[in-house]
Amino acid sequence: MSVRSSKKTYSAIALLIFVVMTHFAHADEATNRDAQTILHMLDYVSVDYAGSVLYGKILNETEFAEQSGFAEQAAILMHKLPDHPNRAAMIAQAEEISAKVKDKGPADYVSVLAKQLRNSIIESYQVPVTPRRLPQPLPAMAIFQQLCVPCHGATGHGDGQFSNVLNPKPANFHDDVRMGQRSVYGLYSSISLGVGNTAMRAFSQLSDEDRWSLAFLVSNFRKTPEQIEQGRMFWEKRNYRGPTPDMAALTTLTSNQVATLYGDQTRLVFAYLRSDPKALQVTPHATLAFAAEQLDAALLRYQEGGQADAQQLAISAYLDGFEPMEVSLDTLDKKLRRSIESEMMAARQLIASSAPLATITQKTVLAKALLKQADARFRDGELSVTRTFFSSVFVLLRECFEGILVIAVLLAFAVKTHQGRALTHIYAGWICAVLLGILIWMIVNWITEISGIYREIGSGITALTASAMLIYLGFWLYRNLFGQVRLTALSEQLNQIFTKKNLWMLALLSFAAMFRPAFESTLFYDALWTQLSNSARPVMWSGLLTGAVILFAIGWAVFQFSLLLTNKVLFICTSLLLAIMSIIFAGQGVTSLQKAGVVSASKIDFITVPILGIAPTHQTILAQLLVIGILILGYLASTRRRN
Repeated sequence: MSVRSSKKTYSAIALLIFVVMTHFAHADEATNRDAQTILHMLDYVSVDYAGSVLYGKILNETEFAEQSGFAEQAAILMHKLPDHPNRAAMIAQAEEISAKVKDKGPADYVSVLAKQLRNSIIESYQVPVTPRRLPQPLPAMAIFQQLCVPCHGATGHGDGQFSNVLNPKPANFHDDVRMGQRSVYGLYSSISLGVGNTAMRAFSQLSDEDRWSLAFLVSNFRKTPEQIEQGRMFWEKRNYRGPTPDMAALTTLTSNQVATLYGDQTRLVFAYLRSDPKALQVTPHATLAFAAEQLDAALLRYQEGGQADAQQLAISAYLDGFEPMEVSLDTLDKKLRRSIESEMMAARQLIASSAPLATITQKTVLAKALLKQADARFRDGELSVTRTFFSSVFVLLRECFEGILVIAVLLAFAVKTHQGRALTHIYAGWICAVLLGILIWMIVNWITEISGIYREIGSGITALTASAMLIYLGFWLYRNLFGQVRLTALSEQLNQIFTKKNLWMLALLSFAAMFRPAFESTLFYDALWTQLSNSARPVMWSGLLTGAVILFAIGWAVFQFSLLLTNKVLFICTSLLLAIMSIIFAGQGVTSLQKAGVVSASKIDFITVPILGIAPTHQTILAQLLVIGILILGYLASTRRRN
């Protein structure tokens, strides 16, 4: 059994397009059959031609005749493929391959041409190169024992009971040289189509799912249990930095290609994943691949009529797949990050608005193409030391700046008014928030998974709760304390006002101000960690420490400055800051709920300033305007009541 080696790039959209265009089913099936046959023949030529010719001399007449026939037949079948802008060029390339083989041309050159043509056919005609369902190893082993052992032997060494009378001999799946050039898709093609002029017949009686499972099984025969276990350990480590391992990569990249491009460690990881493909879903390291897969699933579900499910999958593609990578991508290509964010949001909105399938398909394909570019940027443009440092600093400053301001002002207020009990509750609130954020991150990583949807819902509710509490506290300060300038009278009044209920409110406000930033920061640092080499990770820690020092310095400066203010000015500034923060938190809360799909998002032409909670949607702007209106009305009402 032999197969085709595969394309270098591993982001494929073939299965999606094949499923979506079901109304052209018969034409597509014929096209895919012809294309798969051509790919199958080119696979043999790219790998086996080298064994039949050396320096223009034929080494094996039978093998050379077979390879020459494959190359010629591939060129003939190219004329049967539908019209395409690249068709003429591909036909010319197929004819060149056939001519080079007949002329006993250099094997390396022929192999390169054949691989290039295979890639062009897959891309141009969207040939499906991945299974519809995850392969199952146990049923595949039973099939192998029943159908394959007589020729290939019980262990796949090509030593079955009929092997001595077969010419050519059955494939030895333990041959590293030969199998290192085979892809799982090539094995699948051999099982599906058979091999001409050999005893390897087509097993068309097997289901498509069984043929894929069998291909995955035999691709790993030469791997020992120790090697598979090594691959598992590498994969489950959080510092795995290999290529984006999606299903297309597993089926189309050969072991030699993986080792050449990414090293032996990644080759072991691929061997493990081929032995247990469901591990792709259990440990989603490569979040960009997960984002692309979720977009595919969303489009397929929408095509089946499940609009609500499609919406959830599209949301998950962004929250679980792309969002954790935003900070890292920002340092490499901020324009690309914005484009991906925009296209993925557009896809979600189209699904929500019941747009035509063709429109959603086009938007999804565009988003996936951008994700592919982002993955290439991560692989080709590794984060430099400088970029790593500033990314690490920026994460903490971006996420925690507002919270630090709120905590600093609350602490200054408590110290200025000699409210020791309030001081204790404020400290307790933000410290618990930080610890809980870290604890949840640990649970997410080592115990169970929390979907991005629930994470954003929690963040949105926390931000809106903080906004409401800031509004209440600002009114409370203005109504009860404005105009009280004598410290003694003020302290006595505060002792009466700061009941147990109000003290817990301060603790809860302090908690709400810091919990969301703490949890979001851990997620972003976790994503950044997976993008770094071992040598660059100390730089991330130094950036985190630097960011913490800067935040502390900002908080300390705000705290000390607040202590220098008079009581009246302090109360005015505190109320004003709390009002501003309530507006910011309102915008951030609505934005989080929009990401989770709880609140609709109607995009408008407006600026985007995440640190101020400003987003270009009607709902976010209206939420902030609503808070501003409440603040104005509250101020007028409090002023009238006091007068």
